[in-house]
Amino acid sequence: MLIVADSCFSGTLTRSAGVANPVRDHNYWTRVTRKRARVALTSGGLEPVVDDNGGANSPFAKAFLDALGDNDGILDATRLFVKMRRPVILNAQQTPEFSDVRNAGHEGGDFVFVKRR
Repeated sequence: MLIVADSCFSGTLTRSAGVANPVRDHNYWTRVTRKRARVALTSGGLEPVVDDNGGANSPFAKAFLDALGDNDGILDATRLFVKMRRPVILNAQQTPEFSDVRNAGHEGGDFVFVKRR
């Protein structure tokens, strides 16, 4: 389960629990897809966020769509966050967050996006 929230004060979903940077060895995809994932990707922490930046989408939504569009195979939510974070910070006065959702049954897995062929 991945919660994506593009709203003011959406960081309350995570309460700054943080996500560790996973070791990406030859068993990585097997490990993260077999474990339950309960994670949240938010457009900011405990702060207001920008609704638009002169375009059709917010800076967060634009970065989200751009990162998914650039995916050429398999992309986990952890790497998605890494690809999105910098563009959002550079284009708005907000800092996206990515974290486990507390007390929701997270087992250390990750949400995975697979590009259709």
